[in-house]
Amino acid sequence: MAILVNKIMLSSFILAIIFVTFMVGVESIFEVYEAKVLMTNKLSTPLTLHCKDKTHDDHINTLQPGESHRFKFVPNPFGTASLWFCSFNWTGAFHRFDIFVQKRDECHDCNWEIYTTGPCKLDPLVKCYPWYS
Repeated sequence: MAILVNKIMLSSFILAIIFVTFMVGVESIFEVYEAKVLMTNKLSTPLTLHCKDKTHDDHINTLQPGESHRFKFVPNPFGTASLWFCSFNWTGAFHRFDIFVQKRDECHDCNWEIYTTGPCKLDPLVKCYPWYS
C-alpha cells in the first residue's frame, strides 16, 4: 500500500512540474502581458476622448490641459492582433486615431501626448503621427 501511495505522489509531483514548465513556456512563447496606454492632453483646451476595441469600451473621458488618462488590457497573444481606436474631440475639432496597434506598438507602457497636429508617442524617442480624419 505504501509503495502505491508513493507512486501516486511521485506521479502527481512530476505532472505538477510538467504543468508549471509548460505554462511558463506558453507565456513566454505567446508573450502574455498587460499593456498600459497613457494619454496626456497637451492642448490648451479640454479634450474629450473615447477609446475602445471590438469588445471593450473605455468610455468617454474629458481631460483638462495637462491631465492624463490611462487604461490597461491584455493584448491578444493568439490570432488577431489587438487594436484600440479612439476619437478625440475639442472645441472646433474631431479626430480619430488607432492608439494601440499590436504590430506597431511594441511597448508594455505606451505613453502618448495629444496635440492639435496629432498624437505623439514617447517610446523613448518621440514619434508623431497625423490624425486619420
